[in-house]
Amino acid sequence: MNIFKKIADYRTETERLAWTGTFAEYIELLRRHPHLAMTAHARVYEMIASHGILEENGRRKYNFFEKEIFGLDSAIEKLVEEYFHSAARRLDVRKRILLLMGPVSGGKSTIVTMLKRGLEQFSRTDQGAVYAIKGCPMHEEPLHLIPHELRSEIEQEFGVRIEGNLCPSCQIRLRDDYGGRIEDVLVERVLLSEDSRVGIGTFSPSDPKSQDIADLTGSIDFSTITEYGSESDPRAYRFDGELNKANRGLMEFQEMLKCDEKFLWNLLSLTQEGNFKAGRFALISADELIIYS
Repeated sequence: MNIFKKIADYRTETERLAWTGTFAEYIELLRRHPHLAMTAHARVYEMIASHGILEENGRRKYNFFEKEIFGLDSAIEKLVEEYFHSAARRLDVRKRILLLMGPVSGGKSTIVTMLKRGLEQFSRTDQGAVYAIKGCPMHEEPLHLIPHELRSEIEQEFGVRIEGNLCPSCQIRLRDDYGGRIEDVLVERVLLSEDSRVGIGTFSPSDPKSQDIADLTGSIDFSTITEYGSESDPRAYRFDGELNKANRGLMEFQEMLKCDEKFLWNLLSLTQEGNFKAGRFALISADELIIYS
């Protein structure tokens, strides 16, 4: 095997996948490929299903898990069908946090790692492509640019669902950089990556007395207060918490029982209402799968 040729081919493929265009051009893509607007839960299910599903003796087996998970066929089937598949259809189960419980070496971490790596690879395919507003720290869903009053018509025409609000950072950029012309807003294709903190995040609780909620929701950059004049200006805020960066994908929350209670309220709000509170802003919408492991 020529390792350098493999690396060159991978780099070439990454360059091929890069796409940047206006929101108007993205809408034309969406017209041809409505699946681009699928939710994070639907993306996880489609990723699993894309590897193939086998029917044996009335039970379903998923090729995605076959190489690394053994002896958990019943649990995996329940996980995929009762949680991921139902959540992908926007049933109320998607408002629940996925909690993986079991003994040490029971496969919990392996399942989460597989889902993360699977999403990274799936986002490099046509079926799993993810598009976001260019420059948004939360990789914002482009359809959030459409005013609420017009969404029902767009949903009927394109066969999609639009849920959530534009993040504070994109709101101010839409106003200042684009003069409110949503058709001119730049959209780009993003590749999910845990290392790059794009659509995949991991939160690990530490000392409850010292850990800051900013690790989850971001924080104010006090060095910019004199420039922007207010802590409530989106430009003075770092949207760098795990909930921000994991938007559109998946966040693993490790060791839930070691976490301070204040961190859990944001997660409950996010799963139940699809939004969370950050800084001095209105509630921020987010679409991601949260897994406790």
